[in-house]
Amino acid sequence: MAAGVYDDPVATEFWDQIYSDREVAIAAVGAPVMQAALAHFGDVRGKRLLDLGCGAGEFALAFAALGADAVALDLSEVAVAKLQAFADERGVPNLRALQGSAMAIDQHGPFDLVFGSFILHHLEPFPAFANALQAALAPGGKAFFHENNAGVGAPAIWFRQHLAGKWWFPKHGDADEFPLTPGEVGELRKRFVVAQSYPELALFRLVSHYVLRNKLIPSAFAWLDETLYHVPAVRGFSYYQDLGLTKPI
Repeated sequence: MAAGVYDDPVATEFWDQIYSDREVAIAAVGAPVMQAALAHFGDVRGKRLLDLGCGAGEFALAFAALGADAVALDLSEVAVAKLQAFADERGVPNLRALQGSAMAIDQHGPFDLVFGSFILHHLEPFPAFANALQAALAPGGKAFFHENNAGVGAPAIWFRQHLAGKWWFPKHGDADEFPLTPGEVGELRKRFVVAQSYPELALFRLVSHYVLRNKLIPSAFAWLDETLYHVPAVRGFSYYQDLGLTKPI
C-alpha cells in the first residue's frame, strides 16, 4: 500500500463518491460487531469515544445512543457532513462529526475508547498510526477494531493482488488498500495489550463469491466455513478478525 494513502486526494475523492450515494443509518446494538466491541469496552456511558473511519456513521450513532460522548472522524467531507446533519436534525447532542486524518487522531484526544471497522488496513505508514493511537488513548483506554486479515493465506493474497478487479472478478474498496498484515498486528502488540480473535470463518465463501460468483452451490461453501470454524488451527485463516486493545496504565 502506498505511504500515506489515507491522506491521498485520489482516495478522498473515491470515498466522497461512495458516501454521496449512501444514507446515514444507525447500527443495531445487537449486531455482532457492536456486541463484540461492547464486550471489550464495557459500559460506554459518559466515555469519550472515537469512531475512526466513521463512514455513514452507523456505529457512532449507536454508541451515542448508548450514552457515549462520540466523535466521528472520516477522510470524506461528504460522509461527515451528512452524519452531522443527521445528528443535528434528530437531536443527538453527544455526537460530533469531523473530517480529518487517522494519522492525527492524537490531536483530538484523549479518548477513553476508540472503535473502527475495516479502517486499519487503509493506514500507512502503520507504525506512525500506531504511535498516534497510543498518544490518543488515555491510560487504561481501550480500542476495538473489526478488520480483514492478510493471514488468510498466500493464494488468497495473490488472487487479491493480481486478479481482483480484472475480467469478471469483483474488487471492493480503493485501489491501494491491502488486508491487515501480521506485522501490523505486531506493531500494535508493541504498544498495547492485544486480544486477537476470529468471530467467524470467512474463507471458502470468498472462493464462492470472487471466483465462482456464487453460481455453484454457495450454501456448500458456507457450510464448509461454519464446520471448519470449530477447528482452532483453521480459524486464523479467516478473512475477518477482531482486535481488542488495552493501553497499559
